[in-house]
Amino acid sequence: MSSSDSTKWVRDRWGAILGWVASVAKVWPGSVRLLICAMSLWATALSAPGPWVLFTAPVLVGIGFLCLRRHHHLGVLLIMFACLLAVQTTLLGTARGTDEVTEVEGMVVGHSQPGASGWSRLTLLTSTGVTEVLSPSVPPDGSHVSLRTEALDDIRLSNADPKVLRAPNRLWQWRGDLRMQLRLDSLASGHSGGALLPGLVVGDTAPQDARMKDDMRVVSLTHISAVSGSNVTIVSLGAGLVAGLCRAGPRTRVAVGVLTCVGYVFVVGFEPSAIRAAGMAIAVALVFLRGGGISPVAAMSSTVCLLLSLVPVLATSVGFVLSVVSTAAIMFVVPIVLRRLRLHLSMVPAIVISALIVPLVAQLACTPVLVAIDPRIGLWSVAANALAAPAVLPATILGFLSLVCGGLGLVGVPGLLWCAGLPAWLGSLCAWWIVAVARVCANLPGAALDWPPPPWGTMAAVGLLAVLTVGMWLIVRRKLWGVPVIVLCICLTALIIVVGRTKPPGNDWLVMVCDVGQGSATLINLGEGRGLVVDTGKDPKPVDVCLDEGGIEDFDLVISHFDADHSAGYAGTTWSRTLRRLWVSANVVGGEEVRSIVEDTGAEVVPTTRGQTFDAGGARVEVLWPPQTVQERDPSAEGTEVRNENSLVLRVDQEGLSYLVPGDIGEDEQFLLAQSLEAVDVLIAPHHGSSDLSEDFFTAAGARLGVISVGENSYGHPTPQAQRAFGPVPVLRTDLCGTIAVYADARYSTGRHCDRAPGWMPG
Repeated sequence: MSSSDSTKWVRDRWGAILGWVASVAKVWPGSVRLLICAMSLWATALSAPGPWVLFTAPVLVGIGFLCLRRHHHLGVLLIMFACLLAVQTTLLGTARGTDEVTEVEGMVVGHSQPGASGWSRLTLLTSTGVTEVLSPSVPPDGSHVSLRTEALDDIRLSNADPKVLRAPNRLWQWRGDLRMQLRLDSLASGHSGGALLPGLVVGDTAPQDARMKDDMRVVSLTHISAVSGSNVTIVSLGAGLVAGLCRAGPRTRVAVGVLTCVGYVFVVGFEPSAIRAAGMAIAVALVFLRGGGISPVAAMSSTVCLLLSLVPVLATSVGFVLSVVSTAAIMFVVPIVLRRLRLHLSMVPAIVISALIVPLVAQLACTPVLVAIDPRIGLWSVAANALAAPAVLPATILGFLSLVCGGLGLVGVPGLLWCAGLPAWLGSLCAWWIVAVARVCANLPGAALDWPPPPWGTMAAVGLLAVLTVGMWLIVRRKLWGVPVIVLCICLTALIIVVGRTKPPGNDWLVMVCDVGQGSATLINLGEGRGLVVDTGKDPKPVDVCLDEGGIEDFDLVISHFDADHSAGYAGTTWSRTLRRLWVSANVVGGEEVRSIVEDTGAEVVPTTRGQTFDAGGARVEVLWPPQTVQERDPSAEGTEVRNENSLVLRVDQEGLSYLVPGDIGEDEQFLLAQSLEAVDVLIAPHHGSSDLSEDFFTAAGARLGVISVGENSYGHPTPQAQRAFGPVPVLRTDLCGTIAVYADARYSTGRHCDRAPGWMPG
């Protein structure tokens, strides 16, 4: 090959590479389209690309050049994929920064709502790209801030409050006022729909209570409780269609849709979830508004690649994986199924078939990912999505109209600020229907069925999904073998659910240690639906489920101390139940946490201190710790800092059974208590089995049964030292055994079979 020919060949090859972005939007051969989508899906699963990419990318480029002569499209694809993967890895590494403590400066363009611990994820636009920082406080969006951060997994962590270098400008202030105006207009409706609408329209989930969020999660409606791809698609498509009604051309329609989408995302916030939703919405807008000539699969694949390159933190987002998987399933599967069903069910309206098929296909495709997040499946998720879907469109449109009216009203257009209230009220009414559907479906039997945890649960879900796909394909092809295949899939699913289900306790249980993850919640049965609840765990739902299993409807609540893993889930105890009194240590009775619970529930506060004994419906409860501090004897004292050494320690004697609930006390407190501690039948390990223990305490307790309330954690709980401290008695762990019910004579039952679980110590 001559020098000129060689130069021409290189120019042509790289010209093809540079033209790939334009050509990918055209109709590719089916096999190449499938390969593009497969590689895009694989790219979304890259949770933490490492140095191996430095070796993988050149190899892919080399293979791509070898394929250029005979397999032109495949070669171009491999080269582009290698380039995008390298860019993504580089930007992701830059966003994560070094492992050293460094200063990060940037503009806050989005944030998450504070979690149970009070921390939030800030999305910062810095000179090196998008960076996420876990922060103890949230400055106003649009602020230029400086934070001293260190590495924490895939994000940065700041232990100090952000330092605001420059306040938000007028545009960002207008955005904040606009979001607040929508919230006020929505909440004016006075029902639960008003709390959902701001989240559905602009991602403002602060008005939503814990029960609403949990109901939406149980029936897979979480994508509605906050801005999702469907909401952004409705807005961008709607703007493009309005431009079409004004006789705008394809390019103008697309431009209007994309610009509206960008403006909408500015109001929502530039956190990764909103960027992901916008990317998918723009892909759909390109396909539908242009009016043909673009392959949907190619558009989606291009969007995935570009999003991962520009915002690499999406590679670690489960929401992004769910969006890609559901969108791909809808693009690939739904058209085929719809065509077949329309032929065989010609009497059924197409809109009815679509309303049933779309959520079903999306739900099935996302199931393997969902069970990896939360090992439960719901029987009513598809029905809930189908019932809620008709209300999403009008709620989004009406909320967006209220947003537009409010925005124009805030800049001085007369009358529009007042007019914004009407569409917000109507939109809240539509949102109320969504909340009602979630509430009803979440409380139906089978709303949350147990499923094996990962990785076996995920593998089982993938296998069953493959069997179901084969069965549906055979039926679509009019093969009778499809029926027994689907029946087999249903039977296998039922078998897995039945074998893995948790076992309810007997009616005569006395004390129940709830499986609430890394936290503590203990129920004391006082008979006739009454109980005493000691701590609640971190999340509301697990303790709510535990109270349902125990049949508790009327109760007093004891909070040992106000660490989040002992108190943050208290809202779950009050769902459809009556809270009478709140028992807390006298040392913290004037604290902000106590006032907050009282304001929410109206409970009577009962301060307790060491040496106090009270009768709770037949159960004798003695407070062994803490002593009242000198500081808190002064009513004007304000110190209520959460400290493990201030945990309440309770001894309970009930129907011949004695047990100890020690909170999170450490070695010093345990040693002091051991000097006067009387033996008990059951001992719950202090501080989830921490190594901060006194063996004298365990010896003095002399328990016949040990229980450790623990969940997945990074602290090493329970430690081998804590498990050995119980001595030669059975030791049950909630993370292995599920909820543990104890009866008279220290008999017990567990929610899951755990006889051979690690940490089991036979007596």
